[in-house]
Amino acid sequence: MKKILLFILFLTVSLQVTDFQSQTRKSKETLLSEMFADAIQLGIGTEKLWSATSADNWGFVRQSATWARGNSGIIDNLILALKNAGYFNNPGETRTDVLTNVNLSGFGSATLTIKINTPTANIASTAYTGNKTFNHFFEIKKTGASIPSLQLFFDDPNTTLGNDGALIYYRLVDFGNPQFANVGDVITESYTGNESIYGTKFQTYTWRNGPENSSWISKHGRVVLTEVDSGRQLCFRSVVRLSFTKLKEINPSNATGLDQLKAACGGSDNIYYVLAYMQKFDLPFQTTAKATFTTLATKAETICNLPASSFAGAKLSYGIFNINGYVTDQLNADQVPADYPSPTVGGSDFMSVDEAFNRTYVALGASIAGQAALGTVKQYEETSKAYMDAFDGSAQNLSFK
Repeated sequence: MKKILLFILFLTVSLQVTDFQSQTRKSKETLLSEMFADAIQLGIGTEKLWSATSADNWGFVRQSATWARGNSGIIDNLILALKNAGYFNNPGETRTDVLTNVNLSGFGSATLTIKINTPTANIASTAYTGNKTFNHFFEIKKTGASIPSLQLFFDDPNTTLGNDGALIYYRLVDFGNPQFANVGDVITESYTGNESIYGTKFQTYTWRNGPENSSWISKHGRVVLTEVDSGRQLCFRSVVRLSFTKLKEINPSNATGLDQLKAACGGSDNIYYVLAYMQKFDLPFQTTAKATFTTLATKAETICNLPASSFAGAKLSYGIFNINGYVTDQLNADQVPADYPSPTVGGSDFMSVDEAFNRTYVALGASIAGQAALGTVKQYEETSKAYMDAFDGSAQNLSFK
């Protein structure tokens, strides 16, 4: 069991926007071409996921912490780019621009569609029930393509809170990065809104159609981010679906170990990685995490509920991290240092690590013991096995509009 290695590829998208306020004399087409050539910068990272009581157990935490900070601003950065291009200089003005043959570096020739104060109605998402109407719209489509590469819907250029929020879709294979060349039809949705219980920002990332190859190892997944503790902590929750068959194709040298793990986990081909952690935003970014693997519709404290006394490495939690990355793992709750986020004690506006973990990999509408104040599980945070499996052969509203 110690020699079993599972590898996971996790999306790390980072869109960076240059300040274009000094470029107001340039033409609209030139400005937008330069703006989005710089704005769309996509990167990706691969980390080992499980290697028995080593830092490799927690590569997902090390990568996702950086990813979460970088990606929580994707929507904000694109909206800022539109603001800097002058699209909101006259509040209330209605505009529809369709710019053709705009050359974006690393992307190619594109058509940009921008609608300002022109509502787009009946927009469904995986992150909320029903439909929403958004005031503004931005789209990038490759010249001659039948489907977009990116779509953004939002209500207010000054905030994503207190209204319908903001919704974005993107297709990674279109963005010219060699690391995305073999990711196929994977599409990612991100929704940002207001968490009514805590009164703070949340963001949900969901993807489907992962090719389950060495470029993109998962089939479907969801990440839920919430800024909590008055903005002092990040609550991160995620479920990713993997396949033993595909993992063996990617890593044939580990086939024997993967077969052993599959048998120990009950023989099902799909295995689900469940992770929750709390991270302090202040240096040294102390983080406490809890994780497991399961092939069932329920999760346990150890991998596939295997007894830690018989299977070395079956107990991952708790793991702790700081600015330098992995510190140690397999801690009991009372062994986690007091200056790290508590495994068991939350606050008036944030969950403990245990509470976050308990709220992960459960169904929409589920009631969680001890979490009455948080209410039942909402659409944006659903990460159950049934939810992940429903994407097989179905878009489940995760599609371009």
